[in-house]
Formats: sequence, C-alpha cells, structure tokens
Amino acid sequence: MKIVPTRVEQYVNRVDRKTSLIVGILCAVGALFCVFRLVLALFAVTMLSSVGWSSPVSLVFRFVWWAAIAAITAIMAVAYLTRYAKGPE
Repeated sequence: MKIVPTRVEQYVNRVDRKTSLIVGILCAVGALFCVFRLVLALFAVTMLSSVGWSSPVSLVFRFVWWAAIAAITAIMAVAYLTRYAKGPE
C-alpha cells in the first residue's frame, strides 16, 4: 500500500538524496510540532471548558487546522525519507 501519491513521488524522485534527507527531517519535525499543538488544543479544550471560560466549539477550527497541517507534513516526511532510503539510482 502506497501512502504517498504518485505525482508527489515523481516530484520527490527528482530531488538529490542529501536534500531529500534534510527536507524529510524538517517535515518530520514539523509534523511532531503539529501533533504537539493538537495535544495542546485538546488540553485547552478540557481545561478551559471545565472552568467555564471557553466552549470546545470555539477551538474546533484550531484543531482542524493543525490536524490538516500535521497530515500534509507527515506525508511529505514519508515521501522524502523514503526517497533517501532508496539509495542512489
């Protein structure tokens, strides 16, 4: 099963191996940061709504935004790191 779309894979295959490693690591760090922001948003929802300061509905946009960015950066990290793992062609 392929996680990376074919057009993205074709684009990534044109990138140099060393550049692919750097971009893959940066995308993975970005994905981890987005996951941290998702956990932070869930924490804010549970803590602030229990006190009565905020409604969970007001934080839905933030959660969806960071989830979308996390998914995109995770796919790109997999694409670039898979390109690096293939080795020289």
